[in-house]
Amino acid sequence: MKRTFQDVFAEGSVKDHEMLVRLGTQKHERVLGEQELKRRKLEHKVMEKQHQREREREQHELRMLQMQMVMSQNSQGAPVVMRPQGQPSFQGFGLMGELSDAMLPSDSSYSN
Repeated sequence: MKRTFQDVFAEGSVKDHEMLVRLGTQKHERVLGEQELKRRKLEHKVMEKQHQREREREQHELRMLQMQMVMSQNSQGAPVVMRPQGQPSFQGFGLMGELSDAMLPSDSSYSN
């Protein structure tokens, strides 16, 4: 069987086409894989933000409970420190309480 130039060209064209189809498929699969990876990363970020918000909410609830406990202890007969009008009491609020107490003169009748 004698092969003509046209036969060789046609066979080459078919092989080229098949190769292009395979490359196209590979490129398509690669793009799909990249999109899946991006989607997973975004999902992970969303979950991290959600967990962060949950932790912040839990911390806020804990601080509110601590404040309620301090307030209820103060209302149940714990000695209440009298402050001059216009000077807020920050007792029970950590550093703010220390700062406001440090600002009072040591010989003042208002000190703890």
